[in-house]
Amino acid sequence: MSLLSPEALEWPQRRSLELRPGPGETLDSVCGGDVRVLQRRRGYRFTLDPILLAHFAVYEGGVLRGRWMDLGTGCGIIPLILARRLGCDSITGLELQPRLFSLAARNVHLNCCERAVSLVRGDLRCVDRLFPKASFSQVLCNPPYRTREQGRLSTDLEKALARHEIACELQDVARSAAYLLRCRGIFCVVYPASRLSELMAVLAAEKLEPRIARMVHSRAGRPAKLVLMHAVKGAPTGLTVLPPLVIHADDEQAFSREVSAMVG
Repeated sequence: MSLLSPEALEWPQRRSLELRPGPGETLDSVCGGDVRVLQRRRGYRFTLDPILLAHFAVYEGGVLRGRWMDLGTGCGIIPLILARRLGCDSITGLELQPRLFSLAARNVHLNCCERAVSLVRGDLRCVDRLFPKASFSQVLCNPPYRTREQGRLSTDLEKALARHEIACELQDVARSAAYLLRCRGIFCVVYPASRLSELMAVLAAEKLEPRIARMVHSRAGRPAKLVLMHAVKGAPTGLTVLPPLVIHADDEQAFSREVSAMVG
């Protein structure tokens, strides 16, 4: 099957999926144990960023109803947090890579989220072939952060696609979100603070108006590393910049109180 064509997952019997970590895999817990995630020891592994994004989308968006889309769901971490920790339902995860798609399916079963989460394998650049226009209320994405020219490309394909703009660029993500969202629908994205001006320009080009931004700092007093952005399709201008989110308390390795509450 072409990766450009849709493959909606029809859930097999739970017993037909291996829900224990296999060779080269780990079983990790986040959100106070509410979410358990199978991952490969080598290859793509999720970071703190999608956890921050999921909480930002719910707490700042303030909308739990409607259909949610996670573009490039990877192992399914964002839909699982939305369903298991944050009380959302009707969530779709779109994933390009077959191995990650399969891993996400196992994780959905592992967390008993079959009713809340559906998965589709396909290319986010071709969402018009996969979904009706304006069929989602909220779209989230933790896209690749680096252009092809930035840094060294990983020899591991999963890592390379997750980190570098090989399979999609920021413009592709914004264009897909604009297609999927209904009028006044919400797009939430986490992105490097160093590329904030580019993010704002791309969102504006797709009529996704930035409404809420929050800078993410590794420690207080240091430059921001990331920005969490909440944009609304077809909304009037008017941006609110929230107080910064600090990851680590003081100079310690421990998480700040706010981040600790997210990761559990």
